[in-house]
Amino acid sequence: MIDDMFLYRALRPEEISRGVLIPKSREPFVAHPMLPQVLPFPLGERPEHAVRAQQWEREDRYPTSGVSTTPHRQRAEYYARHHRTIASIAVDRLAASGIQMFRVSDHIDPSLIFAPEDDEVILVCPGAECFPREIIADAFELPSART
Repeated sequence: MIDDMFLYRALRPEEISRGVLIPKSREPFVAHPMLPQVLPFPLGERPEHAVRAQQWEREDRYPTSGVSTTPHRQRAEYYARHHRTIASIAVDRLAASGIQMFRVSDHIDPSLIFAPEDDEVILVCPGAECFPREIIADAFELPSART
């Protein structure tokens, strides 16, 4: 369970123009295990392996149907350096829209988490091309960086 009232996401250009969160894949949120691993670990296609693959998704090597968020606005600001727009997502609206939440630290051994400071929460809207607009409480642009 996520106790925070809001999650934050640095938006990509397509998400900014459409006003919705968009996963990079529409496939089921499962994956095979990837090495390295911490023993023991389950075999087969499973959501916890997709949680792990999501961390590599930033490099477009393993696109998943999840979208990365963080409960920490300052971490979203870090990821928004290029496109400067952040969405705040109302956690209390997610369940009504059928959206699943996977907190990375609940599924991945701490030694395998790429950015523990993100406290990443992956959102999945099964089979959807995009997430419902209603989950976004606000979208805002960061002030321009000073030179």
